[in-house]
Amino acid sequence: MYTFESLPLDRHLLHLAERGNLEFTRRLHPGVEGVLGIRIPDLRALARRIARQDAAAYLQAVENTPEAEQSPYMEARTLHGLVLGYIKPTSVDDYLAHVARWVPRINSWSVCDAFQLADARRLLAEHNDRIWDFAGERLDSDHEYTVRFAVVLLMLYFIEADHLTAVLTRLCAVRHEGYYVRMAVAWAVGECYIRFPEHTLPVFEQHRLPLWTHNKALQKIRESLRPDEAVKAQLQALKRKA
Repeated sequence: MYTFESLPLDRHLLHLAERGNLEFTRRLHPGVEGVLGIRIPDLRALARRIARQDAAAYLQAVENTPEAEQSPYMEARTLHGLVLGYIKPTSVDDYLAHVARWVPRINSWSVCDAFQLADARRLLAEHNDRIWDFAGERLDSDHEYTVRFAVVLLMLYFIEADHLTAVLTRLCAVRHEGYYVRMAVAWAVGECYIRFPEHTLPVFEQHRLPLWTHNKALQKIRESLRPDEAVKAQLQALKRKA
């Protein structure tokens, strides 16, 4: 077990859990084991300290510990992803190799969605195609949360004019049936519409998404604060029936 500031990692997590919200977090994660209910700001603070003081040793420990011997807590997986968002990458290949070793450990939507690229502006400016490919390589995975990770990565970093058509093509091609994949695709397509409504509308008009995802994306757009009532009515008219 990795030790930080003279304490095993799980001791840090259990201490933070004392001021968390276990029951609320459990309700948001049905079927997920090892939920402690730690608040994300507390996890982020711990991740920043590890990334600043002991990143190399931490990553070596968690990446080389067999899965059966890893921390049993969901938040340990979240922490791993958060640390990856705070380190200072010196090589894009080495950095993405670390991320690739973490992705299969994702076991919930919140573990997935807490991740952000480290030094994202520089990485994307210097290695845009490499990160685009990294996401695309994971869209056909059989692992539900690997696909969700790829979808969220596209949503966070590639919904912009130069990539919009390609992003929508990729999102419409996702066929993993996992609930958390379908929700992520609906979320991402909704974000595409909110930022680029005229370019995204044909996705709905041409029925390019599976029915459930199509309707869920429309719902998410209507529930957002940006479209006015006339646009929301137009979107409601695009809802499909089984």
